[in-house]
Amino acid sequence: MADTITVDHAGKGDPDVQVEDAQSSEMIKNLRAALRQGGKGIKPVGLVRLLEKAFVMEFPPDKSDDNRLANALVRGVEVREKLRNAEGGSLSAENAAELLGISKAAILKRYQKGQIVAWREEKQDAVRFPRWQFDDRRVLNGLEKALDILRGKPLDDYGRMLFFLSNVGFLGGRRPLDCLRQGDIDSALQAAEMYGG
Repeated sequence: MADTITVDHAGKGDPDVQVEDAQSSEMIKNLRAALRQGGKGIKPVGLVRLLEKAFVMEFPPDKSDDNRLANALVRGVEVREKLRNAEGGSLSAENAAELLGISKAAILKRYQKGQIVAWREEKQDAVRFPRWQFDDRRVLNGLEKALDILRGKPLDDYGRMLFFLSNVGFLGGRRPLDCLRQGDIDSALQAAEMYGG
């Protein structure tokens, strides 16, 4: 069994990434140095796009199944970054709880029960809450009902976010989020019933 090496991911003495060998540790160190040096002034989404282009140049998708998988993973990183930053970004658990006038424990419990949209950050096991689901210090009307329908579908946190942020043909090109904002809850719920199944 390989030795596990802990890498100081944040550069502040708080290790949160573990790799299986010294070569991987060295690669992470070099990539982080390149990002710090060449990535100044570039938003994370831009860096991911550049990484995707470099990946495709170095590992053309038509060469092997491994290359196609690697390129798909890079595209997935970009999509997740777009979802995290959509419609004003996100709030920490503390800030979201404060906005709703509840405790941090209460909002985390709502997330665990699938009653609110959020995702778990890999580093430090933090939970982030998209701003777009809040309206005037409350959760959008109908959101919890839509999430209840989606709970029966094989979706992760990002799949649920993608549902709310994707244009749906039978909704006239609107997104379920748009329907909720317009008070058209029935249409959003109908889209949830049809989503992914």
